[in-house]
Amino acid sequence: MLELHHWEPNGASARVMISLEEKELDYTSHYVDVLAFAQHRPEFLELNETGQVPVLMHDGAPYTEASYICELLEEAFPERPLMPRQPRGRWEVRVWQKYVDDGFAASVSELAWSAYGAGGLSALSPAELSAALERIPTRERRELWTTSVAGLREEQLALARGRIKAAVEKIESRLEGAPWLAGSEYSLADIAVFSYFKYLPALFSGGVSDAAAPRAMSWMRAVAARPAVRAALARGRASDPFAIAAPGPEQIRWG
Repeated sequence: MLELHHWEPNGASARVMISLEEKELDYTSHYVDVLAFAQHRPEFLELNETGQVPVLMHDGAPYTEASYICELLEEAFPERPLMPRQPRGRWEVRVWQKYVDDGFAASVSELAWSAYGAGGLSALSPAELSAALERIPTRERRELWTTSVAGLREEQLALARGRIKAAVEKIESRLEGAPWLAGSEYSLADIAVFSYFKYLPALFSGGVSDAAAPRAMSWMRAVAARPAVRAALARGRASDPFAIAAPGPEQIRWG
């Protein structure tokens, strides 16, 4: 039996939700309202002490970290594979997943939070917001949320834009010789990158457009058109899961 504790189908939650839909796996959905700090309530912290979504329950055990959850699903449910058969392709998938985890996710999340995040907290009074921040259990997450709520510095956002520009160039270059990021087959690499890239045409229009990145935009539309992706993105509460954001992962310390 599969149960998924998730927020809106964007970012890390989208990665797992899309993978489940691509594999046509039935699961029980538990919506975690991240902007109401539900991920820091005691019942959720019993599943993941860091207070981060998504969490997959499989045979009664909790699994965290989107990249590893997706690979767990691949191993536990090998039908409808999302990993290439050849070692080189599998290596490429893991390189892309690490690229997302190490910096791309954080950079996109910073721009998305700056554009959309503050409005999602408007239901909380200043006192309630301060108390919610104090209850965040891990120092890194508490610092990230506190900094994000206070407002990201322009130099931090400029650095994120520079990293995103480099990422888009990398994606555009990779797609020159192949339809998908890990080669000839759609894979977890495409799911991982798409789950953040989908934010960018609205947030970074100067660098993510048909004129600036035609192959990347065509690839994004091809992923978005997949029935499983459409089904996953329809599972949220927001009318557009890519017009809402929460603070994402931290930038890697050496990045």
